[in-house]
Amino acid sequence: MVFFRVDSNPIIAGGHVMRCIALANECKEIGEQVCFLIADDNPISVLEEAGLSYIILNSDWRDLMTDVHLVKSIIEKEKKAFLIIDTYSISRAYVEALRNVCKIAYLGSKQEYLGEIDYIINYSSEIDYDYYTSNYGNKTKLLLGVSYAPLRKEFQSIVHDYKDRISRILLTTGNTERNHIISSILDAIIPILGSSTVDVVVGKMFENKEELYRKYILVSNVILHDDVKSMSALMKTCDLAISANGTTIYELSALGVPVISFSMVEEQVKSAEAMQRLGIIDYCGRSYENQKECVLLIKNRLEYYLSHNDELIFLANKAHQLIDGYGCKRIISEIMY
Repeated sequence: MVFFRVDSNPIIAGGHVMRCIALANECKEIGEQVCFLIADDNPISVLEEAGLSYIILNSDWRDLMTDVHLVKSIIEKEKKAFLIIDTYSISRAYVEALRNVCKIAYLGSKQEYLGEIDYIINYSSEIDYDYYTSNYGNKTKLLLGVSYAPLRKEFQSIVHDYKDRISRILLTTGNTERNHIISSILDAIIPILGSSTVDVVVGKMFENKEELYRKYILVSNVILHDDVKSMSALMKTCDLAISANGTTIYELSALGVPVISFSMVEEQVKSAEAMQRLGIIDYCGRSYENQKECVLLIKNRLEYYLSHNDELIFLANKAHQLIDGYGCKRIISEIMY
């Protein structure tokens, strides 16, 4: 049995759960049973939609020690168990309380010593390799780098069909939105779109859905997508994406879609800056610090690419070479065999 200790809510969004779902499906493909251990009922809808079992712990997602005894009792019932923890709330005390009843992997980029943990999976583009080797040595198996990005199967083996101009632009911030950033970007770029169309993903946890529909439902070159069933299908139709940094960037890279990106929260900054250095995204800064400046830069970069499509294609091809969509297979083959 493979357990996933993970949470989602309007504060931490849904990326942690989505990547664990991708790993869970890979586990199921090799015959492993899976179960999600969640603090509250926030992730229920996406888990049920994916057909995955779960146990609600009724605990505080900020403090995993509030559920450690219950988690231990659940895992102890299994003869052979594996626990994948995907939350910034992980701690050394939590790992040490559970390490005698199962093998444990941490999926994430938090740099805090976690004791004698079996595996660490960090697919960030910004990794301090010296930190990991000096702290964990040979006791912990390290799966580090963008090739381990845990993407769903739909992002594998894709060849993008590039056009000679940008006709469709994807705008997404994931499941959540902050400070009306979607509206700010739309208001800035609509005047320069010409005949291009913007596909806007309205996330499940957006608190301003009514406002977005009221403002843009009648704008001819803006299409609002609520409750998207297949992000990969939507992404494939687009020639360029404007996206908050996060798992979505890896998905777009695997599909060969070029990206103008920005950081919506502090946790996204290091990864975004590293991807910029790798030359696989065009990064426009921190919207949560100076939204006006960030949006202006997004507009300027879009205006540039509207007449320099060849540079976008180069950006996308470089990203696809590094992120090919097979991260889940690599992770499961490393930790389960």
